[in-house]
Amino acid sequence: MANATTVSKVQPLRFVDGDTARSPEGISWRRGLRAPGVWEAFPFIPEAGTLGDGQVRDALADRDGWLFTPVLPSMGAALPGTAYGVDEIRALVLRPATAAVMYAVRLDRVHAFLGNDQGVFREGLRPVSLRLADMRASLEGVRARRPAAGVTFHRLGGRAYVRYPVGAALHTHIYLLTR
Repeated sequence: MANATTVSKVQPLRFVDGDTARSPEGISWRRGLRAPGVWEAFPFIPEAGTLGDGQVRDALADRDGWLFTPVLPSMGAALPGTAYGVDEIRALVLRPATAAVMYAVRLDRVHAFLGNDQGVFREGLRPVSLRLADMRASLEGVRARRPAAGVTFHRLGGRAYVRYPVGAALHTHIYLLTR
C-alpha cells in the first residue's frame, strides 16, 4: 500500500447500526443502541439525549478529538455483503466515495481463550487512508494471493470486508468508504 497514511479524522460515507463514535470528553456514542439509526450514549446516559447521523458526521469532520470505530462483524458469522472475485472487484462502483480507510482486526488464541469472539483493532484505532484505486488493488491482491479468503462488499453500509487466517490468528480488514 504505497499511498497509505494513518488518519485521525474519518468521515464515513455511510453509517450502520453498531458503529461507535467517541467524543473528546470520553462519551461513547453508539448507533442503533435502542432504536435503528439513532446515536445514543453508551452506557446509556438519559441526559445526553440522542444524535442524528448528520450531527455525528459534522462532529467527526469539524471537531478535533472525535474517534470513529466501525462495527466489527462477529468472527462466527458470515461477513456482511456479497462475496466478490477479482473480476467483480475490478467492476465495483465505489463512487460517490472519494477515498477509503482500512481498519485491521486480529483474533488469536489468547483472545478466544479470554472469551473474545471478535478480536481487537490493531495499531490503536488509527485507520490507514487509501485512494479508491489502492483499496481496489488491495482487495484484488488479497483475492489473488489467498483464494480462500472471504472478500465481500456491503454497498448499503459502504464497506468492504476481508477475512483470512494466518497461522493460528484470524485477520479481518474493514475498508470503510469515506467522503
